[in-house]
Amino acid sequence: MSIVRWVVGVVIFLTVLLLSFANADQVTLRFFGFGSWQAPLIFIVFCAFALGVTCGLLAGVFRVARLNRELKKVRKELLAYEKETEPTAESDPAPLLPPAPPIS
Repeated sequence: MSIVRWVVGVVIFLTVLLLSFANADQVTLRFFGFGSWQAPLIFIVFCAFALGVTCGLLAGVFRVARLNRELKKVRKELLAYEKETEPTAESDPAPLLPPAPPIS
């Protein structure tokens, strides 16, 4: 599964790279009437790509953090359960089998 993820990532990156090189003209980016900014299209496409990657990584970080908290909670519950069900010396009766006869 990891190899498939890397292959898809490389294909997307190369597609964005080739698309950017083919469209290197100056463009105007307008911010809903608050202003505008001129930059090469390659720069804007890479910024959008980087923003998307960053958002994806942040979503992954939050998911990993949540799973780590759950794992810590489950481990604590397991340790408490193991301590609760641990056999003690008083509750362990002596073996009921007679001692084995000596071997001659």
